Amino acid sequence: MNKELHTEIVWSKGRTKEEMVKQTSWSSSKDYSGLSGLEFHCYSHNNDVQITAITSQGLSRNKYLQIPVDKIDEMCNILMQAKKVMESNNEKV
Repeated sequence: MNKELHTEIVWSKGRTKEEMVKQTSWSSSKDYSGLSGLEFHCYSHNNDVQITAITSQGLSRNKYLQIPVDKIDEMCNILMQAKKVMESNNEKV
């Protein structure tokens, strides 16, 4: 049986001034846009997780990246390390 995961993490909704301030950024050598969230999508038969950008205009099918399943733990660990660094820096302020 083929299982599917499809979920979103959104930190900015809409195009109001208050919401646009919450956006982070997505950029490349050819493109830049505000980032409102991420969509995660995978199937049990895949070898990677597709992460698609969500902008103020919605899901952006041409802005995505893929993470190999064997690197997910490593990515999560690095993100948690980054979180600890930023939280410890904020405590000093």
